[in-house]
Amino acid sequence: MDEEVKAVVCVGCGSPLQSQDEQAPGFVPSSAMGKENVLCRRCFRIRNYGEFLPVQVSEREYQAQVAQIFDNPGLVLYVIDVFDLAGSLVPNLARFVMNSDVVVVVNKVDLLPKGVRFEALSDWILEQVRATHVEANEVLFVSAATGMGLDSLYRRVFDETDRPVYVVGMANTGKSTLLNAVAKQFDVPNDPYTVSRRPGTTLALSRFEVAGPNGPVTFVDTPGLIHGTRVIDKLCADCLKRAVPDARLRPRVYQLNPEQTLFLGGFARLDFESGVRQSIVLYISNQLPVHRTKLERAEAIWAEHRDDILQVPGPECQSSFTDLTPHPIQSTRRGQRVAQGTIAVSGRGRDIVIPGLGWITLSGEAFRGRLWLPTWLDVAVRPRLVGDLTRSKEGLYS
Repeated sequence: MDEEVKAVVCVGCGSPLQSQDEQAPGFVPSSAMGKENVLCRRCFRIRNYGEFLPVQVSEREYQAQVAQIFDNPGLVLYVIDVFDLAGSLVPNLARFVMNSDVVVVVNKVDLLPKGVRFEALSDWILEQVRATHVEANEVLFVSAATGMGLDSLYRRVFDETDRPVYVVGMANTGKSTLLNAVAKQFDVPNDPYTVSRRPGTTLALSRFEVAGPNGPVTFVDTPGLIHGTRVIDKLCADCLKRAVPDARLRPRVYQLNPEQTLFLGGFARLDFESGVRQSIVLYISNQLPVHRTKLERAEAIWAEHRDDILQVPGPECQSSFTDLTPHPIQSTRRGQRVAQGTIAVSGRGRDIVIPGLGWITLSGEAFRGRLWLPTWLDVAVRPRLVGDLTRSKEGLYS
């Protein structure tokens, strides 16, 4: 019998290497086959030229990959993005991790405004995760980019010498950046994983081993799932630079009068139709253009100024954001009913979350209006993250 030949994979994204199809994942010239630490052409271009060749892992392929966690349980580091909590939850993950221990790793906490007590989010995040039937019992807050909180993560995985440590999460939550930080801590040469602004860089399971203080620890990266239901899922690299925050958020406060409109680039439009003058706070990328205008001018701005005033998304990405659907918004008092499909804002105020873009905080003062979003984008509503969820553990859900 011929000796079994093990598959050779790209060290950057985990794709099996092949030299037959230039358009398929894992392509390398035939001369590179068999060499050590080979990067596929896609990863090489991302790392050296900033180019991104879009390749997505389908949900079926993703589930086939993460099913290996069910067959070989371990410790699961479930990475979610603090800037996009709603968009970070992986659908149907529960059945694959039911035999494993799950730790929720909340990444990118360095992006939150200064002074925010993000540790107070722990109970609320656990509740959100458990609502998807994933039984997690611990939350760690980290910044893979700055190293904040990583010591706690290292201590948590030091004893995992007898089972794998899986890293799972939606695309663009920072899994590969986190693993590169781990590798650097344990003196693994070079960054083993390719990192890009574009979601979907990791395409297959890939692993590396580190020499921990209590013995070797094996980390396994999994592909990031792209559902197409977040703003970032529809953007090119240039648009992502404007839409995705890469520095601490500066809350953008606008004193809005009735009959005024706010445009969040060309992604969303908030119409304030009636109510009392009040503060509207935007938690979005510092680089994203925001334009305030009279409500009567909103249609003309949208029709005539998407490329100059609104700027983002650019021409390459605009087709996904052409048709906007209105979501009615109404402030309410306790016990007051609103029409089905209306975004209700209670007296304490609420965050209106736009997955992959950020959130709008309304104070709860008298407000009636509309939020216009692409038809494929689902809005989420939650208690105010800055001011309720990160301040007190009492009355969070009132």
